Amino acid sequence: MKKLIALIVTMASLAGSSAFAAPESGKEVNIGYQAASTIILLGKAKGYYDEEFAKEGAKVKYNLFLAGPPMIEGLSGGRLDLIHTGDMPPVAGRAAGIDLKVIANAGLDPAHNSVLVAPDSAIKSPKDLKGKKVGVPVGSSAHHFLFLLLDKYGLKTSDVQVVNLPAPELANALETKNVDAVAVWEPITSNIEIQKKGKILADSTKIKRAVNVYLTRNEFGKENPKLVEAFLRATKRATDFYSKDPKAAQKAISDESKFPLAVITKITKRYNFALSISDKDIAALEQVKDFLRETKVLKKEFEINELFDLSYLKRSGIK
Repeated sequence: MKKLIALIVTMASLAGSSAFAAPESGKEVNIGYQAASTIILLGKAKGYYDEEFAKEGAKVKYNLFLAGPPMIEGLSGGRLDLIHTGDMPPVAGRAAGIDLKVIANAGLDPAHNSVLVAPDSAIKSPKDLKGKKVGVPVGSSAHHFLFLLLDKYGLKTSDVQVVNLPAPELANALETKNVDAVAVWEPITSNIEIQKKGKILADSTKIKRAVNVYLTRNEFGKENPKLVEAFLRATKRATDFYSKDPKAAQKAISDESKFPLAVITKITKRYNFALSISDKDIAALEQVKDFLRETKVLKKEFEINELFDLSYLKRSGIK
């Protein structure tokens, strides 16, 4: 636990070091996304980002990642400009001194994080996780959820053996009994269920406000405010399309993500895609900061409001 920030940086270096190439000509905006980035996937499929950035004389490069921590490293190194992550990576990144800003909410799903066990597991309650191996991408929102879940049931993180695994490897680790449980996020959770490789033991409903956020590198935002606003306009176009035609949107997201349509349909039905940031969202990220402090990995104290710059959203006229 004390090496959380170092692990984030290490994961980032391994996963993101070869993911970028220098632009050949003109302005190029690097967008980082992952399987959970449903609206970016939709906007990509519909061409909204390409269209909005073209209005500003820029091209888009899409960079796919397995999780949020490597994208934070991408921001830090100037190789990414705009990204989508869960709540843990930006707080950990800011605590490590990375100059980044939350610019909008990326979708609220009450059951976004879950702990799953094998279908035939003898584990019936989170209390039964004591002494067990739990696979989780360290530094992710699921890692924080695992901490909160254990705490609710009177356990500490030290009561389980945390196994740091990339999200795509969790289903196999559960199926082969290399771990007793896994903690992860959607759409991976529902995909594990559909494949019958695991069942949900507990999800984040009533335990954690699972906030997803859009971020920019602060230097990039200050130098290119119009490009940040273009990103938000394209994102809003995607959310509007989803509202008008959910079935077509779900099909486009499924095709782009390669996740089954049944998975995408299930999870997007729960989502609130509003881009505005509420006081509850800010409090949720403050809770993440408390977690880092409690586990003694908060390298640098900061006021949680320093993490946000909602001026781009305001200038875009998006509510």
